Amino acid sequence: MCLLREDGAVGGVNTVIDALCTGLQQRGWGHPDVQALRGAGPAQWWRAARGCDVLVATNAFRTAHVARLLGAVLRKPVVTWVHGPLLEVLETAGAPRLQRARLRWLHRGTARFVFVSEHARRSMAAFLGTALPGGRARVIPNPLPFDAPAAADLRPPSPSPDGVVEMGFVGRLSPEKEPARLLDLLRSLPERFRLTVVGDGPLRATLEAAGADLVARGRLAFAGERPRGRTLSPEWRLTVLTSRYEGSPVSALESVAAGIPFVAPALPAFTEAAPGPAACLLARDATGEAMARTVQDVLSLPPARLRAALESVRARHAPDRFVDAWCAALQEAAGRC
Repeated sequence: MCLLREDGAVGGVNTVIDALCTGLQQRGWGHPDVQALRGAGPAQWWRAARGCDVLVATNAFRTAHVARLLGAVLRKPVVTWVHGPLLEVLETAGAPRLQRARLRWLHRGTARFVFVSEHARRSMAAFLGTALPGGRARVIPNPLPFDAPAAADLRPPSPSPDGVVEMGFVGRLSPEKEPARLLDLLRSLPERFRLTVVGDGPLRATLEAAGADLVARGRLAFAGERPRGRTLSPEWRLTVLTSRYEGSPVSALESVAAGIPFVAPALPAFTEAAPGPAACLLARDATGEAMARTVQDVLSLPPARLRAALESVRARHAPDRFVDAWCAALQEAAGRC
């Protein structure tokens, strides 16, 4: 298998790509050939594609174009991995009509998709104006980290002796994550609530300026980017997410894997990620008041109910299920079922 990705930058997509490579290696698939488009060139992509059985484009944009071309010339099967709802992505980016037309042409000819959520699949179908039957499209939710401790080994963060409630946010500070909502949330909570923002992006300076009063009162801190595996702090009682849209939220899954509940608006992708008992983690809407009320409700849940909520998320996103589904998808693409 050869995976084409944009680059090796920190982020949810590359975290999941690395998880797939780890899972396939553990199943005896050898070391997948991962090619970053940035920092390499067509000659290197060509050599990698010639030596593989299946090409995987790890997003629906540039890597999908390159994989489509290589696959057509070399007669290799291609799987396009879609991490987010394409309609919402394009609307947020203000994509011009020509780009939309190119993408529509590209994906109407795409033979096989893997989507991280049903919502992402529905969004692509709406964008294309055509149904995507099961033989053409699989939904494989993102996994918890492969090194996540067993549920029995997790201990929820203890309340602070002075009554302070530490919360965290992990994500890129960019329009699709709606980080300004974090300020509304924090201002809707009592003074004892504090928030650490982990991540960087184009909206960081704006957010720091708008939250200067909260920073001065010790309620808000900006930690910048942290290495993978060290984004969460053990003293956090909750992780909060305020996204405008999501595909399959990696930050939420990493939080659950660490035994820390998350609170997020009831977007379609979060509703999928948090089934059944975990619905209590989702706010009615993304307003500061609704999010603040859900934060306080989750913190007051009986321990048994909170454990059941986290376990339902862990079960849906178990790493073994993720790897099994990808093995089946790749074998089908290669014609080796």
